[in-house]
Amino acid sequence: MDALQWLVFFICICFKATQTESSWTVDVPSSVEGLLGSCVVIPCTYNYPDITVHTFTGIWRSDDRVIYHPTQSNTVEKYRGRTKILGDLSKKNCSLMIENLQQSDGGPFFFRIELDGTNMFSYFSNKVSISMIGEPNPTDFFVQEEVKEGQTVSAFCSVSHSCPTYPPDFHWSHSGEQHFQTQKLQNGQWKATSTLTFHSDRTDHNKPLQCRVTYHGGKQQETSKTIKVKYAPVNVKVEYQSDVNEGETAHLKCSSDANPVSSYEWHSETGALLNKGQTYTMSNVSRHSEAVYCTAVNEEGRVRSSTVKLNVLYAPVIETYSKCSSYDGIVKCDCIVQSKPPSMVHFVLGDRVLQSSKVEKNGSVTTGTLQTDFGSFKFVHCLANNTLGNANLTLSVPANDNMQNIFIASGAGVIFLIILIAIGVGTVKRCRGQSDGTPKSDLSTMRSDRPAEPPRYAQTKRKENYEDVHCNDIYTNDSVYGNMETDWDESVYANM
Repeated sequence: MDALQWLVFFICICFKATQTESSWTVDVPSSVEGLLGSCVVIPCTYNYPDITVHTFTGIWRSDDRVIYHPTQSNTVEKYRGRTKILGDLSKKNCSLMIENLQQSDGGPFFFRIELDGTNMFSYFSNKVSISMIGEPNPTDFFVQEEVKEGQTVSAFCSVSHSCPTYPPDFHWSHSGEQHFQTQKLQNGQWKATSTLTFHSDRTDHNKPLQCRVTYHGGKQQETSKTIKVKYAPVNVKVEYQSDVNEGETAHLKCSSDANPVSSYEWHSETGALLNKGQTYTMSNVSRHSEAVYCTAVNEEGRVRSSTVKLNVLYAPVIETYSKCSSYDGIVKCDCIVQSKPPSMVHFVLGDRVLQSSKVEKNGSVTTGTLQTDFGSFKFVHCLANNTLGNANLTLSVPANDNMQNIFIASGAGVIFLIILIAIGVGTVKRCRGQSDGTPKSDLSTMRSDRPAEPPRYAQTKRKENYEDVHCNDIYTNDSVYGNMETDWDESVYANM
């Protein structure tokens, strides 16, 4: 072989060697961060010469130990069961996972590939170290902290980690719709993000929204933010002392739950504005004081309370239409009393104090009824009293219906008799007036002129010189006149 042939052969050998060396490459980070007690994945991709390969054997080792081998017995005991190649070697993925990361697992480590047992290469120059951290990295937490009631709220909770095989688990303190996503970072780090979406409610106001992250291996990290929710007033109510004596002063207070804090207005039942402010003072209250309500107002709305009316207590007042009445021979007296609290009703008849026969209560009205033998009493006294005072009223007692009938009948008889007497007297006067112009009757003459001795006379007819007057209304015995028209009998004169 001449010199030229030797030169060509040498160049070919060098070129092949250079081509072969440049084909064995690996891509790994120089360092990855791992959480103690959790897991870490060392990302790894490699390359080899363009040859046909049937079997791939991937090995990870430190300088003096094998930390991973597909044959467990070839792995040092400390790493058995804790290491695993995640990638597909046939696709040039040589990523390694180490579980239950310990402080002594810092490395450095390198990858070795064996192809069909004949072509093999160790990537000594591309070693990876593991940086240990005892606690998880801080959590990134974002949420809009001031919202209105009913507004959609989206909260984001993110953490970085180095174990994509077992990503962190997220737990929220609020219910809602959750979404999870992961993102690959550099140097073997990953970002896991959980998104929570919900509609805000007033019950969320001033409450912390918590995001708790649990890492593979059990370590946890928690962070929170407080949400401010704006909402219109709710639970608007009037606080007051329900019972108040008539004439006293009542103090009312309006309260509500609202954000921002409410201002207050007071209105009458008809809607008239009475006052502005959280409190309202009612002076000299009476049973006729009108009902009121309060309105809570903020930038989110205005809401009114229910209407309230004070329970005004007052002494008894006996109604003037209380009375006694008689029906079908029965006399009863009704005493009608307005008061709060309800009154006790008694009756005084003569020197006796009598309980009501019946008591009816309807709200502030108490009606006491007395039904008894009133005898000859013309009046009865009604007495009412409660804790605030008393009252009394005198009632007239009507006569019993039966006695009234007797009195009416007697009175009618007397009146009828008086009328008859008046008629009789009038008639007599008429009779006398008509006979004044005629001669007096023989009877009158005889009573005045006839001597004491028995008279002698002849039987003659009495001359009638006066007009006929009929007085049958009083004198009904016509025989008297018959006697006067005949001769007077001796016996008549004897009587005279």
